[in-house]
Amino acid sequence: MDLTLTRDQLDLREAARRFLRAACSPATVAVLADNGGWASGTWPELIRQGWVDPELSAVELTLLAGELGYALLPVPWWTTVGLALPAYHAAGESPPGPATMVDGQGGGATVPAASRDSGGWRIDGVASAVDAAPATEFVVVAVADGEVALFAVPAGPTGPVCAPAEGIDPLRVVSDLTFDGTRARLLAGPPDAAGLLARIRDRAAVLLAAEAVGVAERALEFAVEHAKVRTQFGRPIGSYQAVSHRLAECYADVELARSLVWRAAAAHDGPAGGPADATASAVVAARRAAVLTCEAAVGVFGAMGVTWEFPVHWWYRRALSTGGSKESLAAIADVVFAGEAR
Repeated sequence: MDLTLTRDQLDLREAARRFLRAACSPATVAVLADNGGWASGTWPELIRQGWVDPELSAVELTLLAGELGYALLPVPWWTTVGLALPAYHAAGESPPGPATMVDGQGGGATVPAASRDSGGWRIDGVASAVDAAPATEFVVVAVADGEVALFAVPAGPTGPVCAPAEGIDPLRVVSDLTFDGTRARLLAGPPDAAGLLARIRDRAAVLLAAEAVGVAERALEFAVEHAKVRTQFGRPIGSYQAVSHRLAECYADVELARSLVWRAAAAHDGPAGGPADATASAVVAARRAAVLTCEAAVGVFGAMGVTWEFPVHWWYRRALSTGGSKESLAAIADVVFAGEAR
């Protein structure tokens, strides 16, 4: 398997980094996190630049996801492109705006139930810790007549009741949703929905793993830059083995995770029957690299690294959050290892 990026893919990554560097500095991240907001003004520009185009391959999407993790721009790109968009495409539709998926399967969570009456479909049930803001519509995984189906439910007054939920990452706000006879329209029904859902989970896991690699890359840059200029006993702290060896190990972890993510993306783009462990290997390596590299960066900065005003903890929170919800890397890796995602 050739994992070499093409010239066009390299240009795509560079263009994404230039745009995000201008749109989202660490100071911007801190302001948005403190205010619990999202960068709504950048969403139309992402659409204009083609970040949600269906023609993008899984490899190209992973490059964009990695840059979003690197910059930490709070936009609903992963929920829209990774989770919701394939369901809309399968139904021959386009999402009305930012969207997300409500997937209660796995992890012992309750799956909403769908029933049909003379007016159409209705959804009943509760979903916890959904990455809901600022979704205009929800793609709900529900059980209809004992089988899995995918439904679209608009947000707003006619949609589910949303209650803010506590989360570790203020740049990715989660909510608890209550469906009480909520009107819905069918996007994919049995028997096609089960296979589609498996592909969506695989795709979402690869993109979230790519984001984790971007988080790790940025945290490593923070640490290396500081180790070059911070002196102790008349020498840069990067010259001491306790610092340099740890950062070298982080670099190895990041590059391994990056290669595994590209391998998983290439397998996703390829014909059926690719490596069954590709996604699982990528998600485990990516989350490990993100968490350990962020912890190393905090250590390199010392007492400054754990202050609220210093930016590193926002990347650390994102790294931790990649394993903290039912759509997380760890949860999806469990599904893949169990053979349910292929």
